[in-house]
Amino acid sequence: MTRSLRSSLIAGTFALVLIHAPARGQIPEEFTNLKVLPEDISRRDLTRVMRGFALGLGVRCTYCHEGEEGRPFSEYDFPSDDKPEKRKARFMLEMVKYLNEERLPGLNEVASRVDPPLRVECVTCHRGLAVPRQIGDVIAAAVADEGVDAGLAKYRELREEYYGSGSYDFGEQPLVELGGELADGGEPDAALAVLDLALEYYPASIQSLVAIARVHISRDETAEAREALQRAQALDPQNGFIRRLLEQLEGGS
Repeated sequence: MTRSLRSSLIAGTFALVLIHAPARGQIPEEFTNLKVLPEDISRRDLTRVMRGFALGLGVRCTYCHEGEEGRPFSEYDFPSDDKPEKRKARFMLEMVKYLNEERLPGLNEVASRVDPPLRVECVTCHRGLAVPRQIGDVIAAAVADEGVDAGLAKYRELREEYYGSGSYDFGEQPLVELGGELADGGEPDAALAVLDLALEYYPASIQSLVAIARVHISRDETAEAREALQRAQALDPQNGFIRRLLEQLEGGS
C-alpha cells in the first residue's frame, strides 16, 4: 500500500471516528492529564488535533498512546505518559504555539505577512513522516551504516512507498548533492553508484552526468569523464559550461 493511499485511509478512519464516536462511547466526555491542550477542550476539537497528528506524521493513535491497534478507544490508557512519543508531542505543541502566537507575528516588523497569515502545523515539517528527515540524509545514513548497496535499496524502498505523497523529494537534486558529498568525502565508488541511480530515474539529468564526469576526472579516468560529458553535451549542445569542461579535458589528455 502506498503512503498516499494509506493517508487517505487514515483520513477516512478519523472522519468516521469524529462522526460516530459519541454514539459508540469510545471518546470520553471529559479528559484527564491535559498539560498543553486546554483542560476544557471539546471532544470535537480534541479529535481535530489528534487527526492533525495522525495525518501530519503518518501515524496511528498507538504511536503516542497506550493501546492495541484495532481495539475500542475505551480500552486505551490515554492519560498514560509512558510513551516518549507522547512527551515529545507535548514539546512540539508548545513549540508550534510559540511560533504561531509569539514569534511569527513579529514578522510584520520585517515585512508584511500574507493575509490570512500562514501558520505552522505538524504537516508543515513532518509531511506525513514521524521523523521528517530529508531523503539525502536517510540514504547517507544507510550508506554509512550498511554500505552503498543498502543505501540504494533504501532509496528504492522509500520511493515505492512514498512517491507522490510529498513526504520526500524524489527529484534528481538530492541524489546529485549526495553524490557530491560522497565524492568530497573520499568515497568515489559510492558517489558514482548514487549518481548512476539518479540517471536511472532521470536519464536526461545533465547535472548528474557532469557530476559523474567530475568524479572520473578526480580519478584521472579521462575516457569515462569524456563519455559522461559528451552525453551531457548531446542533451544540451549549446551549453557553454559543458563545452569548456570538454575542452579542458581534451587539453589535459
